[in-house]
Amino acid sequence: MPVREFSASYDSTTKAITAVVCLLLIVVAWMVHIIFIALLFPLLIGLAYAYSPRGYAIAGGAIMVKRPIGNVRVPLADIREVRAGTPDDFTGVIRLFGNGGLFGFYGLFRTAKLGKCNWYVTDRSKTVIVVASHRTLVLSPDDVQGFISAAGAPATRAAGSGPQSQTGNAIGKIVAISVAAIVLAMVAMTVAYAPGPPSYTLTRDTLTIHDRFYPVTLHADATDAAGVRIVDLRQDLEWRPTLRTNGFANRNYQSGWFRVTSGASVRMYRAGGQRLVLIPPKGSGTAVLYQAMDPDRFAQELRREWTP
Repeated sequence: MPVREFSASYDSTTKAITAVVCLLLIVVAWMVHIIFIALLFPLLIGLAYAYSPRGYAIAGGAIMVKRPIGNVRVPLADIREVRAGTPDDFTGVIRLFGNGGLFGFYGLFRTAKLGKCNWYVTDRSKTVIVVASHRTLVLSPDDVQGFISAAGAPATRAAGSGPQSQTGNAIGKIVAISVAAIVLAMVAMTVAYAPGPPSYTLTRDTLTIHDRFYPVTLHADATDAAGVRIVDLRQDLEWRPTLRTNGFANRNYQSGWFRVTSGASVRMYRAGGQRLVLIPPKGSGTAVLYQAMDPDRFAQELRREWTP
């Protein structure tokens, strides 16, 4: 039986949802500046693409949904009906588990007429209903009539066709497990991240705090060196952080921009300690709360170096 390939184009809804979701995830990842989020979002986008239908083929006595992660295969011998979809087929549609527009509509759905059905759709205006022995599929080849005609040809089961289907499913499972393991590892690393107080470099003109994600360089002429002092969060309640506005935070380490009890916005570099060095700005700048290895010695060193 000759191989017949059928393309699958995106409809306007799929294009719009894909563009908006990808752009939104990229913008959010850029705004939060958290490595876990920055890596998680591309993984989610890649996983959504990997499971999306990229086209269809009829070959080897089977209909195949072509996907980057592995093809879905339905033997022609198991198929009872192949027909064009109608509006009645999609009355009362409910998505049970799957994707609702990012690189297509795929997964497990239910409709009033079809019941539970597996969707592999990229264009909802061109649908084909494939009713097999144990499941119903909804596809969307660009050439609907050509696909129906090809699928109606006499079924011939190719030798070794069963293992091909198993291989595709196995690849899908391996990739899904791998991605889940990566995500869980990233979550665990984020929760356990505890680098300790960040190091610093102090000169007559600048102070650089070497945080991995939110490094900062302060200038002596923009800092109120005489106001540098120790803040004890157990007593100076107005400096307790209440909200992370743009930064990293777990129970072991916080860095970035935070709002404190007084309502002020500060840059904080805290590694679980209670005694931090307050570095106030001149004028209306942003104060910095920094946990040094030895807060008292650091505060004295900074005042001595920057006080005229």
